[in-house]
Amino acid sequence: MHFQIIKPRPALAPYIQHYWVLETTLMDGIVKERVVPTGDIELMFHYRKPFYVLDASGASTFQPRSIITGLTSSWSDVITGGESGAFVVTFYPGAAANFFNFPLLELEDKSVHLNDILHNEAICIEEQIAEATSLQARINIIENFLMKRVSPIAPHDSNLINQGVMCISKHKGQISALALSEQLCVTPKTLERKFARLVGKTPKQFIKIIRFQEVMKSLSGVQPGLLTQHALSNGYFDQAHFIKDFKTYSGYTPKELISQKQCPDLIPEPGKF
Repeated sequence: MHFQIIKPRPALAPYIQHYWVLETTLMDGIVKERVVPTGDIELMFHYRKPFYVLDASGASTFQPRSIITGLTSSWSDVITGGESGAFVVTFYPGAAANFFNFPLLELEDKSVHLNDILHNEAICIEEQIAEATSLQARINIIENFLMKRVSPIAPHDSNLINQGVMCISKHKGQISALALSEQLCVTPKTLERKFARLVGKTPKQFIKIIRFQEVMKSLSGVQPGLLTQHALSNGYFDQAHFIKDFKTYSGYTPKELISQKQCPDLIPEPGKF
């Protein structure tokens, strides 16, 4: 199995955190990984056998050749087998809006075939990536595609979203949507509308995802008997709410994850399978 993280060219660096590439062979057998909510919208291009996905509802499907994945509120299991290859673009929160001119809330809890949005343009990109014979060729194809699509959103909207995301991250998800709107000097309704359109979740939902990610980062060193204290220190009112949120997002209770010693890299270590 080969996994690699790649930085984008400077012109795309304000919008894209990184690319990641995953390739498996028959020798790797079946590779299965739990994927949990993050604050990042991603583009994924398969140039070999697509991934098989099993979601929290029990529904299963093979991914299309190209997809755009919105912000989710639940987990899924992604399974690879045989000759697979995927190239993924991970946007910064709010940055995908510079490439797709529709409300990103429409992608909420969805992975949409890029063909449904870009039609013939998506088919062309899929074919070019499948026919490319090297990683650098795929990078060039995808970066040229992105450079043609970039259309920066209004500076005041960009500043609002960037400041909002930075504030949420600084507080590790322990801030209310109302307090966030007050810090940003906008009305709660305005902030909710901007986040829904440009980020893909309301501020309240996005805050919960970031808080969950912060909990994941620190959970591996917590003893089972200290879970209540850990919940309170991460802004939960009690352990029951902590467990409910954790299981919704990951499919496990915190105790189950600790006992299995899994605490997996369920992202932010980008897209690791």
